[in-house]
Amino acid sequence: MPYHAKTIVVGCGNLLFKDDGFGPIVVNLLEKYFENQTEDDFDPMVISYIENDFSKDVLKEVEDIVGDVELSGEVKFIDAGNGATHFIFSLPDEYWEKVIVVDVVDYDAEPGSVRTFSPFEMPRDKYENVHTYAVEEPLHELSEKCEVVIVGCKPGEITTPTVEMGLTEEVEKSVPDAIRLILNEIK
Repeated sequence: MPYHAKTIVVGCGNLLFKDDGFGPIVVNLLEKYFENQTEDDFDPMVISYIENDFSKDVLKEVEDIVGDVELSGEVKFIDAGNGATHFIFSLPDEYWEKVIVVDVVDYDAEPGSVRTFSPFEMPRDKYENVHTYAVEEPLHELSEKCEVVIVGCKPGEITTPTVEMGLTEEVEKSVPDAIRLILNEIK
């Protein structure tokens, strides 16, 4: 199985629709910073966008957070884009102990707010992939096999169907908070 590790960190979303790219951007940053500790490959296009367009203060904060972190156990970072529902959540590996989903979550908070959710806290019928399949059901089923945690960020703007890359300022500034939550969940 290509996703064979005890902890799987899955970035969900679409880079083409502004804040919907939050999950893939966070996961690619983690892949880049931990490339010597995992077998994961970050997406050079995403990293190029981050290095050229992200606030240098945000990147410095991320570097400070991950600087001396040693990953404990087996961790796999996956940029799942919009395919997570079918390609990952519906094909679990019996070896998985924890799945951490990184995505935007529409909840009652200011844009850029980040927190963890259980799959059962997710607002119903709000999250569908491009083929209109709800993601709650696969996450509920997956939680019967392993621990599932969602690290969610309140989006400021999702531009579907208009293509507009780049995170809003509030969501970009929340990336270090999301990385802290993810690293705490990995430990």
